[in-house]
Amino acid sequence: NQSFFSEIELCFDEVKEFTPKPADLSLVASISPSYLTKIQEEFHKDRIIQAKFVLSQNIGYNGTYVGLGSEGVSLRVDGNIFKVFDLVHDRRMLPSEESLRFLNASYIDSDTPIITRKYYPGVTYRGGHSYAMIKLLRTWRSYGLSHTNLTPDTLVYDENMQTLTVVDIGRDVKGSQSFNDMCKRAYLCVQFG
Repeated sequence: NQSFFSEIELCFDEVKEFTPKPADLSLVASISPSYLTKIQEEFHKDRIIQAKFVLSQNIGYNGTYVGLGSEGVSLRVDGNIFKVFDLVHDRRMLPSEESLRFLNASYIDSDTPIITRKYYPGVTYRGGHSYAMIKLLRTWRSYGLSHTNLTPDTLVYDENMQTLTVVDIGRDVKGSQSFNDMCKRAYLCVQFG
C-alpha cells in the first residue's frame, strides 16, 4: 500500500512541474471567418441538409446557411434568420413565446421547433463599445430576461446604429434569475472581446 501512495506522490510531483508549451495559433488566427464557415458547413453537411429540408417543408424555402451550434442550424431567407432546432427534443428547454416577442422573434408552427427573427446586419463583436453593452443589458433587464452564454460570437455590433444585438436565441435565453451572470459575461466581453 505504501508503494502505491509513493507512486501517486511521484506522479503528482511530475504534474506540478509540467509546463505546457505555448501553442502556435498563428495559422488558426490567419484563417478568414468565411473560410471557417465553409469548413464547418462541409463537416456538418448532413445536419445542414436536414435543416434546409425541414425549413422548406414549413415555409417553402430552404435558406442559405449562416451557422450552427449545439442546438440548431441557422439559415437566412431574405431579411430573416430561421433557427431550426435539430438537436433540441424538449421544447421546455427553449424560450417561451412571450420571451421571443420581447426579442422580436417568434416560433413557426412546426413539428420541429423553428424560431424566426429579423436578420441583423453588423460585424461580430470584438470588445469595447461599453455604452452599447450597457444599453443591451438595460433592455434585457427591462424584459426580465437574461442570456446565459453571452460571448463575442453571440453578439453583432451595428456601427451605424451603435447597437449590440444578441443573435444566438435559443436555450440560453432565461428569466432574470441569471441576469447577474449575464452582466459578468458582458464585462468580460467588453474588456477582452
